[in-house]
Amino acid sequence: MGKGVEKRKFQRLEVPLQVTVTIISAEEKLADKGPMVMKSRNISQEGICLETQHIDADGLNLLTGPPGARDNRLQMEIELFPDEEPFRALGEVCWYDIARDAPEFMYQVGIEFISIHGGGKKQLERFLKAHRPPGLLHKIFG
Repeated sequence: MGKGVEKRKFQRLEVPLQVTVTIISAEEKLADKGPMVMKSRNISQEGICLETQHIDADGLNLLTGPPGARDNRLQMEIELFPDEEPFRALGEVCWYDIARDAPEFMYQVGIEFISIHGGGKKQLERFLKAHRPPGLLHKIFG
């Protein structure tokens, strides 16, 4: 049986990046939780897949609420280029799974970028272009 059709508009680039994540909650009393550091599994123009052993920070859970209407948003900061300001985006969890290929228990969490700060969109495009495997230009950028 085939693997199915790729439903993503943009191909994801497999690259491990350190991502600082702060959970933003609608509840004011929970809004000031400290950041969590995660690693990316892959990234595209429209989102990122993070890998983590923990899906909560001080009682706030990444997965609260149904997909497309999560109660908590994620403020992310990623250093794409060492000599530039970090890429900053607000995202929402759209799926999660357990990594079956990891040697230890690990969640994979798919995040859709819902807003990208400043010149982040162009910065991300440059990063993806600079790190793409040869021959993948049309697949990554549509």
